[in-house]
Parts: sequence; structure tokens; C-alpha cells
Amino acid sequence: MFIVSIDADTCSGCNACADGCPAHLLKFNGEKTEVVGDETECMGCESCVTVCPTGAVSITEM
Repeated sequence: MFIVSIDADTCSGCNACADGCPAHLLKFNGEKTEVVGDETECMGCESCVTVCPTGAVSITEM
């Protein structure tokens, strides 16, 4: 199981991670991108981590 999280202080709001997430777990809220739904639904593919220019997205394996 994987858990995706976003560091709100580091997030620039570019929305690249949300666009890159095949599970649609990330959404831009008008200012920052946030995890929506169940963060444990993450597949661990790291697409969001790869495209994040600020390193705000992380995935933890549980």
C-alpha cells in the first residue's frame, strides 16, 4: 500500500502532479494542489513525484 502526500509549503500550485496522476487523487484547489479522496488509493507509480518541479509530492510505502 502507498500513501501520497503534498507539502503545502513547498507546492507552487502548478498542477503538474494532478495532471500526471493516473488515479486522479490530486486536485488543484485554486491555490495549491491537494490530495482528494483516499490517499491510500495511490498505486505508487510515482508519476506525480516525477513531474513535480518543487519536490512537494511524496509517496510512502506502508
